[in-house]
Amino acid sequence: MTNFQLFILNKRQKIIIASAILTLGLLSTQLVDFNLRFKFMAGLGVAAYLLSLWALWEGINKTKAMTLMILPVFFTLAVASFYFLLPIRWLTRLPVALFFGFMFYLLLLAQNVFNVASIRTIPLYRAASTAAFLFTLLSAFFLYNVIYAFNMMFLINGLAVFLLSFPLILQVLWSLEMEEKISASITIQSFILSLILAELAVVLSFWPLVTTIWSLTLSSAMYVLLGLATHMLRARISRRAVGEYLIIGALVLVFAFFTTSWSG
Repeated sequence: MTNFQLFILNKRQKIIIASAILTLGLLSTQLVDFNLRFKFMAGLGVAAYLLSLWALWEGINKTKAMTLMILPVFFTLAVASFYFLLPIRWLTRLPVALFFGFMFYLLLLAQNVFNVASIRTIPLYRAASTAAFLFTLLSAFFLYNVIYAFNMMFLINGLAVFLLSFPLILQVLWSLEMEEKISASITIQSFILSLILAELAVVLSFWPLVTTIWSLTLSSAMYVLLGLATHMLRARISRRAVGEYLIIGALVLVFAFFTTSWSG
């Protein structure tokens, strides 16, 4: 084995390195001036894209360079934005950063499965699909939480929810078939589902919900909508599945209602 070959990294090693670098980047937010935090978050998002692209480079085409990178970037931005809301203590932020690094490692492993599964069938696709779905909901929850924490106008809330939900939904629907190009039907369906979430965000903006319940309600709505959409696209829709998703949605709404302080 030559010295050059010793420096050739396999895909798993690249994923570990990418996760470690982003974890250090997240930890370094403790040292960033408050006025620079948004720029630093944007930098972390760019770093997440470039590092993920580098780690998963083998077999990547133009479509996958966009769709497969959506979740790593949005998950990084979601955790980073939520990270700033935590108490400024290493005892709190260090475990969260380490947990993020581990989760990002698992996320890139799942995205790598999609990258390979688009070329040939592999048995890990179902597990990767479930993991990506959970990461999508988790990212949405954190991002919705941050949106509502800014206490903006209801229309701005709706627009922000739409802009964040569209790419998250798009990559989930694309991963069902993983076509060479994103079809018009997938784009339209993603637009409609995102619009529904945006309208729900506008309605919930008039509801005196606490921030966590607001984001939980919206991310639960995304779960119901995406669950029904994926069942339909896979031709597995049934009355039982529809009933189960609607029951979950109803239970979340009831929970939100009874945890709301209507007296102000």
